Amino acid sequence: MIHFILSVYDFFARRRALLLVLLLAITAGCLVSAYRLGFTEDIARFLPNDRENERINSAYRDVILSNMITVYCSATDTTDAGRARQTEAVDALAERLRTMPDADRIRNMRYRMDPAEMMAVAEFVTDNMPYFLTDDDYRRIDSTLTPAAIAHRLEADRDILTSSVGMILRPQLLADPLRLSEGAVDRLRSMQAGGRFSLFQDHIFADDGRALLMIECSIPASETSANVAFIQHLKACMAETEREFRGITFHSFGAVEIALTNADRIRSDSMLTGLLAAVVVLGLLLYSFRSVREIGLIFAAVLFGGLFALALLHLIRGEASTIAVGVSSIIFGIAINYPLHFIGHHHHTPDPRTVIKDIARPLTVGNITTVSAFMSLVFINSDAMRDLGWFASLLLIGTILFVLFFLPHLLPRRMTPRTDYSLFRRLTDRPFGQNRVAMAVVILLTIVLSFFAGDSSFEADMHSINYMTPEHRADFARLRAMMNDNRHVLYYVTEGATTDAALEANERSLAALADLKQSGDIARVGGIDGFLPSRVRQAERIRRWQDFWRVRREAVLTTLRAEAIRLGFRADAFRGFEEAVDRPWQVEDADFFAPLRAAVSGGYLFERPGRTMVVNLLYLDADRAPAIEQALNERNEASIAFDAESMTRRMIASLSDNFNYVLYVCGFIVFVFLLFSMRRIELCLIAFVPLTLSWVWILGLMGIFDMKFNIVNIILATFIFGQGDDYTIFMTEGLIYEYTYRRRTLASYKDSIALSAAIMFVGMGVMIFARHPALRSLGEITVVGMLSVVVMAYLFPPFLFGFLTTAGGRPRRMPVTLRNLLVSLYAFTYFLFTSFGLTLVGWVMFTLGKTTRKKKAAYHDMLCGIARFTMRHFPQVRTTVENTSGEDFRRPAIILCNHQSHLDLMCLMMLTRKLIILTNNWVWHSPFYGRLIRYADFYPVSDGIDRTLIHLRDAIRRGYSVAIFPEGTRSADCSILRFRRGAFYLAEQLGVDLLPVMIHGAGHVLPKQDFMLRRGSIHVRILPRITPSDTRFGADHLTRARELRRYYIQEYAALRRSLETPDYFADLVIHNYIYKGPAIERAVRTALRHHANYAAEIAAQPDRGAVTIRNTGYGEYALLLSLVKPDLQITAIEPDADRRALAAQCAARPENLRYEDQ
Repeated sequence: MIHFILSVYDFFARRRALLLVLLLAITAGCLVSAYRLGFTEDIARFLPNDRENERINSAYRDVILSNMITVYCSATDTTDAGRARQTEAVDALAERLRTMPDADRIRNMRYRMDPAEMMAVAEFVTDNMPYFLTDDDYRRIDSTLTPAAIAHRLEADRDILTSSVGMILRPQLLADPLRLSEGAVDRLRSMQAGGRFSLFQDHIFADDGRALLMIECSIPASETSANVAFIQHLKACMAETEREFRGITFHSFGAVEIALTNADRIRSDSMLTGLLAAVVVLGLLLYSFRSVREIGLIFAAVLFGGLFALALLHLIRGEASTIAVGVSSIIFGIAINYPLHFIGHHHHTPDPRTVIKDIARPLTVGNITTVSAFMSLVFINSDAMRDLGWFASLLLIGTILFVLFFLPHLLPRRMTPRTDYSLFRRLTDRPFGQNRVAMAVVILLTIVLSFFAGDSSFEADMHSINYMTPEHRADFARLRAMMNDNRHVLYYVTEGATTDAALEANERSLAALADLKQSGDIARVGGIDGFLPSRVRQAERIRRWQDFWRVRREAVLTTLRAEAIRLGFRADAFRGFEEAVDRPWQVEDADFFAPLRAAVSGGYLFERPGRTMVVNLLYLDADRAPAIEQALNERNEASIAFDAESMTRRMIASLSDNFNYVLYVCGFIVFVFLLFSMRRIELCLIAFVPLTLSWVWILGLMGIFDMKFNIVNIILATFIFGQGDDYTIFMTEGLIYEYTYRRRTLASYKDSIALSAAIMFVGMGVMIFARHPALRSLGEITVVGMLSVVVMAYLFPPFLFGFLTTAGGRPRRMPVTLRNLLVSLYAFTYFLFTSFGLTLVGWVMFTLGKTTRKKKAAYHDMLCGIARFTMRHFPQVRTTVENTSGEDFRRPAIILCNHQSHLDLMCLMMLTRKLIILTNNWVWHSPFYGRLIRYADFYPVSDGIDRTLIHLRDAIRRGYSVAIFPEGTRSADCSILRFRRGAFYLAEQLGVDLLPVMIHGAGHVLPKQDFMLRRGSIHVRILPRITPSDTRFGADHLTRARELRRYYIQEYAALRRSLETPDYFADLVIHNYIYKGPAIERAVRTALRHHANYAAEIAAQPDRGAVTIRNTGYGEYALLLSLVKPDLQITAIEPDADRRALAAQCAARPENLRYEDQ
């Protein structure tokens, strides 16, 4: 990839005019395509595209009156005269609204009720009463058909007919003299009045004395741009009417106005914070770059990326969600990293080609991981989320293409690096990652914050992130109380393909609602209340009517005629009622009930082509709503229960699920790609672990400060997570570069990260001063998020990388790998459990029981068996024992052994069960295995030679050999140190043989100055015994100490020559290249494998003298040769400066290897 980018750069470096023409052509094409992109503002596009959400969304749009505006008319005069003046003012306002320019946007206005229409509806119910009577009505009617009750009813009818209202009520009384339809008519009037309203001169008044005018707009409240002009004209009409009617004031309220208030608040907050951010960000850029041209190129890069994204979005999607694209614009904060890093590095390395070579890899790795993460959104079953994923991904792709292919040719040409700028450099130069106190504090804070991370939550109340003035909040509470009788309203919607099917399904569901009402779960139910019966319900009610009158007809009609004549009515005065009793009623179509439709179906019946919805309003306590909603939704597939917050809850649940999916999938994608690109799990974890910890910090801080995720800021939070991805990748790549070449490059990366974080922090963080809750939440998340990702990016990659590659401030000869670390942890755990087990066994055998020689022998057998098992099955370590002298350890001896590692004890213990080892005080008092070695009769040398002799004489008599390390301490470089005389003195005094044992490789597998187990092999050579009478090494203990050291040096040198082959050091050589980039490691491994570890080439070189090697490449051959032949002076010639620097900085390079350029 880098070679391709460099070749493109070289091609256009000689053809700058062609490059500019190509850039202009691409920009023009993107402009044309972006111009054709369509936009939609439907927030429901964030919901998954499934049938249930589509049903609820459709019902929500029709049922929830989010586009309703309520106009309140108040008067200073509260008398009836003042109320009359209110009605006149409302009539005048309604007339103005009908003639205003945006009158076509008014779907309906409701401010009065026509008495004639109400009477006509009541007459229709009376004339067709069999269709509307319920079981309760029949129970009431049955008690009113006695002769006395009939006489009383007819007397009341006569009084009404002779009164002033008789002419109005005459048709209704003659059609129903016994008031059989009285219950149905009362229910109808209750429906028409509804809520906490009253009528005055046919106009609707609230219970607080204000006249009401309710306007239903044809444009949804979410279309704020289309509603601006309408609200302006509405306010103008209200003002004109106020001027006409002195003492009258109008006030309007509704979702449309709240949306516009929010838009105005967002606009003003954005202008204020945007201006402040622009000033500060521009100041940061000028302070950092001090070049208007470079600042212009930074903005040009991200603008090109945005234009590129819009253009391809048109080709891929055709239209996009305005909300998704607007939210994705936050990605500009990530995209700006690319030009910032490139130009910042250009200050340190003026040659653009070198900048590409140095920085193209971290840029592309960061870009591909972030783009891959955002592309996971494309597979979510939500149109808006797909739009968001496409736009974010394409924006980053467009920006990186501009930075890599166009920006290098547009930068000003300089020959010398620019002076380090400023405050950022002073801050970034501090090695926080190497500060143990800082790391301890951060780790402690991370542990503390992890306990609070679970306290973070999602804000389910959308009103909390809406901006509402105090007046709006009061109006909202008042309207809710007025419309819902101070109760929570749950909408229960029943669907059908036809109107009759929907009505029939609704009637089947009413039984469940009746049960809920009877149990007290709901207070009351509002709906069409049986006034639009289905054909099935009509047939049932007709049969009930006929059955009722079959046994009562003759008696009731006879009494009715007699009483009518007695009271002065004509004999046929109530013929209409008699005909209703005898009439053969038929099942009617829905059109038959047209006179009732307008009166009872408004807000309860919604008809669309191929779909009809019947609505019931359930009034209940708010805390019971979620449970009842869930129960009703599980009961009937044809019905849906929801409330005004259901869409919000579903959207929040969808977004929460989606972003949980995004976090997990993004995390997985980022991890996999990091692993794929870096080819080392350790480097992948260095870049990935800080991201995980930063998310813990974000959640923990939000939990502590009671900040909540909402539908707005959760998207920003995940984008900040993506920002941290770029930061940690850059830090890791910078650490790799410095480790590889020992050149100070990390500083430029830190500068760019600091500047990028400062821009993001200021650009979004200033929103913390906004008054709009949603914008303020963005600012809060930015402050918390950027603080978290920057702290983690600055501290953990240097700390973790330093742990892998350095020890004590110096490069590790063999860097730590995850495999070695896990093997070391396994070995340490095995050691702890084994020590504990053996100590427990010893306690049982020797403390609880009696100590005997047989028990001691058994205990030593266990120690020897465990040592043999351990050394033979140690992970990635092969142990061999060379015993050419046929030693069987039957005769006691003083065993001498060179000392390289803690593993030396295991190597000796596996040789014989009858062994006692002299130890130092630290081992004797060890909390892990001190008691164990005391049970095994090991002895401390600190007790003095005389006491030691007494103890050892007894051990020798019992047939035990005594092992002593004459060097007294482990050798750091595996060489043979000076021998102390104590071992030889003991042998002389005890009169036993000296048994030399030589260990090779233990110091390489587990060195003195390291605690990590490495891959390797251990060779134990048992040399011939030296009897007390053998004078080859002197006759006294002083001479023997000196001569035997010479003997050990010679034998160890011979052993090294036979064992330290190219194959032996190949793993060490490879490990010197593993953290220098995947391409370098792969090349070294390939070269070693192809040349069989250069065994033939190395064998052809002399053991001593001096040689020169030319064109050494990465230096693997020269390094391997210098390790295998330590006495050979090697000069390696490599003309390529980068390769020469890389090879020279290998930590395992010995002093006999030096590099030169020619």
